[in-house]
Order: sequence, then C-alpha cells, then structure tokens
Amino acid sequence: MLTTLLIRGGRVIDPANGLDTVADVAVADGVITAIGPDLVIDPAAEIVDATGAIVTPGLIDLHVHIFPGLGNFCVAPDQAGVERGVPTVVDGGTSGTATIDLALDWLDAAQPKTKVLAFMDPNVLYLATHDFICHKLEIANDVRNLDPDAAVSALERHADRLVGLKVRVCHTGDPHHSPFLDAAKAIAGDKPVMVHLGRFPHTPTMTTPDLLDQLRGGDIITHAFRGASGVLEQGTATPTHHFTDAVERGVRLDVGHSATDFRFGDAQKLIAAGYVPDTISTDMNIFNIDMPVVSLPETMSKILALGIPLQEVIAMATIRPAQSIGRADELGTLGVGRDAEISVLRLIEGPAHLSDGFETIEATERLVPVGCVRAGEWIAATAGTEPELTMMSGAA
Repeated sequence: MLTTLLIRGGRVIDPANGLDTVADVAVADGVITAIGPDLVIDPAAEIVDATGAIVTPGLIDLHVHIFPGLGNFCVAPDQAGVERGVPTVVDGGTSGTATIDLALDWLDAAQPKTKVLAFMDPNVLYLATHDFICHKLEIANDVRNLDPDAAVSALERHADRLVGLKVRVCHTGDPHHSPFLDAAKAIAGDKPVMVHLGRFPHTPTMTTPDLLDQLRGGDIITHAFRGASGVLEQGTATPTHHFTDAVERGVRLDVGHSATDFRFGDAQKLIAAGYVPDTISTDMNIFNIDMPVVSLPETMSKILALGIPLQEVIAMATIRPAQSIGRADELGTLGVGRDAEISVLRLIEGPAHLSDGFETIEATERLVPVGCVRAGEWIAATAGTEPELTMMSGAA
C-alpha cells in the first residue's frame, strides 16, 4: 500500500497510547500505515511539514450545534469542524425525534468534510433558537411532547450516528422530578444522557441536587464549569456531596463553553478540589463562534491555562470524548490500521489573552489549529488560526 500522505516531523501526542515523541505519521487510502521517525515513503505522497507543531488524534468536539435550519442557532458542520482543525463534531441535541430524519438527510445532501455524530432530544419537537422558542411556548416542558417509542425507533434507525440523548431537564410541577430525564434514562440503554447544569428561560428545571442524584454513571454534565450552577456549597469553594457522589458514580464532566456557560473562577475552584474536566467542548453556535469560543483548540487553551498538563488537555479532546460516546474503537487515538483522523496544532508561546465571556486572563501559551486529516485527506485550517489576542472583560 503506497503512502499517499505524510505528516512529517511533528510532536506526536497520543494520550491513549502513552505516546509523546517526534515522529512522522504515514497515511494510505484513508488509513494510518506507520508512525515513527524518518519514515521512507512514496516520492509522490503529499507531505505536510509539522515541524514544531503538535500532532494528535483527531480532535472531537462533544457539544456543538450544526444543523442549520432547525432554528437559528446553528453553524455549518465544517465551520465547527475541519475549518478549525477538528475532524469530528457531535451535535448537542439540536433536533428532537420529529426532525432527526430531516436533519440527517440534510447532512447526507450537504456532505460536509467533517464527521458528524449527534445527541438527540427525546422530545418529539425541539429546535435551537436564540429566544428558546420551545421553552417560550412551553413545548419543552409539556409531557405531550414525549413519545418514547419514537425516540427508541430513531436511536435504532440511526445507530451509526446517534450517540445518546440530550435532555433539557424541565419539570412539570415537581422540581425534584423531570419526566423528560426519566424517559431518556428508560430508553437510552448503554448510551449516555447529556444534561445541562443551569436554567432555561421560560420553563422550570429540576433542582441541581436532584439532577445530580438521578444521573447514571456514564451520563454527561455539560456546562459543568459554569458559574452559579449549584455544584459548590453556597459561598465556598467546596463541592456539594451531590456533585462528588455523582462523579464517584461515573458521571462525566464536560466543559460546554458556550458564550456564558464557562467561568474561569468556578473552574479554578473545582480543579483545585480535584474535579477536572473529563471532556472539553465548545457548545459552538452562531452567537459564540467568533468570541469567546473561537475554536475547540482555543477552548483547550483555557483549560491549559488553568494548570492542566498539555497531555491531559489533549486527552480531554480526543480519547475521553471517544470513550464518553462509545466510539473509542474508531476515534480518539492513533494507531496503525486505524482510520486516519488526525489534528495538527501549534502551541504558540507568549502572552495570550483568553476570555470566558466575562473575565479575561493572561496565559503564557495558546493552542491554534494548523489543520487536520479527515478520511485520509489533509485539510488546512482556515478559521481560529489567529484569534484576537485581547478582548475587553465584562458582561457579554
């Protein structure tokens, strides 16, 4: 098998395999054929010079919104994905069961270069809009919007792309109980249920302690590092026992940055208490794509700035999300014979001003995308490569 692409001379960091070394990565017919120093290849192969750059397994953004037309919230898949050096993205529940076929049919017609997986809302109708229309009209908290059989059918029909359920944990009068969460857990099987921490406009949500107590091991809390989420004892930096018990049970913590759902201060408190992210994601949408999110590498930079080692940060955007969605057999690591899903990043040394949308901190380094390999094709990054280095702090 002749090599068609060579990523040459980068620092290859693959946390799942304990690899951190300067090496080449050879690709042929969409498959990794060799990893090692000074590989001898076919002279006609395309060469990407990664000298001084970092080569990782293909980054996975676990929470984005990428079904344009289902509301007015979404970016196109490639905007969140390969344009920013991210080969795989996971839609965070933009669609309910009534529109999931439409969404995936659109995806097939659009044929983005980015690999797209998705969480589905178990409700019949959910749309992601700037004014939270499904909450404003109180569709999101109406049990008549639940059809578990339709959700089961969709999960079976699209098992190749639906990785779990995304639940807005609205209640219908009892703040300790959400029929939408109950339904999701009943039908999800071994797939994860992803939930928000925090409120929605217009519709009441169950209390944070009750939500934490009712999640299963393997379920995912996105926006886990937002402010005023109820996971810290009031007025302290001490996590509640509901939170610590949930983590001990195997509930996973996802960043889910968004425009307002990540706070340096709260993240610092949780990290200091020993609770680091399992996964880093952006919750990218049209309202945060420019600032403060910028890209998945930019979001990774913010966790790096909080003192998490580089290898751990890379794991949080590669093997950990792959494990969270049950796809570690195909995503999240580099290996001979595996599909060539590869990201190339540059770690820029020097002052970098990073914003969570409210506060700006000065970091000493920043990750920016160079490009990625998706389905064996090298795709240079065209966005998020030179983010603004300064941003005024204050309310977004």
